[in-house]
Amino acid sequence: RLSRRGRTIIFSIHQPRYSIFKLFDSLTLLALGKVLYHGPAKHALEYFSSIGYECEPFNNPADFFLDIINGDSTAVAASKEDHRPVDTGKVAEDNVDSSVVDVLHQKYLNSSLYQSTKETLQKVELGRGSKKTVSKQGHEITYANGFLTQLYWVSKRSLKNLIRSPQASIAQIAVTIILALVVGAIFFGVKLDRSGIQNRVGSLFFVTTNQCFSSVSAIELFIRDKKLFV
Repeated sequence: RLSRRGRTIIFSIHQPRYSIFKLFDSLTLLALGKVLYHGPAKHALEYFSSIGYECEPFNNPADFFLDIINGDSTAVAASKEDHRPVDTGKVAEDNVDSSVVDVLHQKYLNSSLYQSTKETLQKVELGRGSKKTVSKQGHEITYANGFLTQLYWVSKRSLKNLIRSPQASIAQIAVTIILALVVGAIFFGVKLDRSGIQNRVGSLFFVTTNQCFSSVSAIELFIRDKKLFV
């Protein structure tokens, strides 16, 4: 329901079952910082079957991929015996995981999936290069949304936080009213002479200083939301 309203939803699934896995559109497999597969999820089993890693019947594809990457699958053992790659040049006996990852990564680099992805990325880079206009150095916008959009959403979020925690707002209003009464009582009935001008300057200085120090409370927002931001 949220996604249909245009929200972007990010969540993690720990070892998804098949009924969830079959809902995936695109699949990217990573290991030791290397891409082992990137493409349509429904073609992943077919791809691994083409390079010699056959998924056993009734096995969950998500578990199958994890087993292959970790070197724990029977498909990996069978591939070592029957489909040992000739062009790898070396086999790390002490570290099975790294050797499997290297082999899978090399096979992906030689696949048509990688070539098509590479061509698509090159087209995107060329498109960006042609559309890029010469701008003043240091003034190039690197955000997906402009300043006014960011200001709107941050202000809206802060307003909601104020409404949802009225105690803090009530306390701030009460302190402001008390200070206003105190300042008003001190500078009440100031005359229109030289001393009155000096008194008015003093009142303006006091009020301005008070407003500056009261705005320091905004630092709490950064402290409270720092973990969320990180």
